[in-house]
Amino acid sequence: MMATMVRVVLMIVLLALPLRGASALPATTTAAGNPTIVVAIIATLSGPGAMAGQDSVDGFTTALRQMGGRFANQEVRVLVVDDHGSPDTAVQVTRRLLEREKVDFVLTAVSQAAMAAIIRPLLDAHIFVINLDAVPPALAGPDCSPWLFEMGTPPDAIGEAAGAYFATEKFRRVAVVGPDSPATTAAVAALKRTWTGEVVAVLRPRHGAVSYETEIAQLRDLAPDAVYTVLTGGMGLAFVRDYAASGLKPDLPLIGAWTGFERPSLTAMADQGLDILNVAPWSPDLDTPLNKRMIFDFELEYGRPATSWVAHGYDAALLLESTMKSTAGRTGDRDAMRHGLRRAEFASVRGGFRFDSNHMPSVTLYLRRVTHDAKGRLSEELRGVLLKDWHSREVAQCPMRWVEEPVVVPPKPGAPAAAPKPGTAKPPVKKPQ
Repeated sequence: MMATMVRVVLMIVLLALPLRGASALPATTTAAGNPTIVVAIIATLSGPGAMAGQDSVDGFTTALRQMGGRFANQEVRVLVVDDHGSPDTAVQVTRRLLEREKVDFVLTAVSQAAMAAIIRPLLDAHIFVINLDAVPPALAGPDCSPWLFEMGTPPDAIGEAAGAYFATEKFRRVAVVGPDSPATTAAVAALKRTWTGEVVAVLRPRHGAVSYETEIAQLRDLAPDAVYTVLTGGMGLAFVRDYAASGLKPDLPLIGAWTGFERPSLTAMADQGLDILNVAPWSPDLDTPLNKRMIFDFELEYGRPATSWVAHGYDAALLLESTMKSTAGRTGDRDAMRHGLRRAEFASVRGGFRFDSNHMPSVTLYLRRVTHDAKGRLSEELRGVLLKDWHSREVAQCPMRWVEEPVVVPPKPGAPAAAPKPGTAKPPVKKPQ
């Protein structure tokens, strides 16, 4: 197995409530005192959200394995802790992590509620936090931090890309189906920022619903131009099955958010998921050598399809590698590390990637269609780009303003040093270069 070639110490530590008797984190020294770079990952590896958390961790590990377990030729030590999908547990494991380890980077792949509960202790400890899932909106605006970087795909980006699609298709009336939570309200608001049509109804089925006859009857009576679903998990699967069985699918297009249509979920949908469109930050058929390598190595090692969460984790490892290269592997100069993170000088498997001045990502959003691949398996087919270089609307509310430091390449012996280019001040929203 490829894993035998790795020089990574990967420790899975399941720290759950009650804490008495939980596994203890071993002592370590910092990368400033030895050649080891220490990365901690706080993720949901059990309970609801486990697929996203595990894929994020395994995507990161796939990239690190390809690098031989090193960033900038420095050995990497990885610690993984599980929050079990609970904000309270997330607080406990974060506290124990900070008490027992001195890490260089913390990667987070947890729910927004858990992230809100743990982010302040992490930032107060002056640790670079690389988030792989959605962050609470305030962290993109007035509460932005020089210690926090977002690698995931913000839900607003998906909603605004869906709105752009509806505008292109000249849809005038759209119905939205989502959980009875603030996430659905936020999805509708994002949709309206790029589309001027009418949301004829927002249907919120009860939590845990397994049958949708009532909602489908309402959709039939409303007769919108399209239906946008942000249901995920078991609810999302059940809705797709009922929608297809109702006979509405050929005449009333169903468009979803990527979180409900990743490839592991398609197996449960079976052919009832065919031809459904969804908005996503990544597609398995993006035709780049790096994307093909990620998919091949990930699926060979783990025996399951790569997902957008895998792409998030994989990109995070590439970001840290580029950061460590910019500091020649040294972690003692935090300002230099921050500048390295901000430059994000790596090739993303998702396409172009940059950080805005609030450390939120500027990303590309795609339209995908559920189809069969060459082996007859349900997969995703890229249908086009919906938004290129998306920027968060909260960027203007973030007080951070930063300047890229010039990159100075040491001259060859005997050659005169090239004059560095002047730094460029970052505007609230950066233009593509």
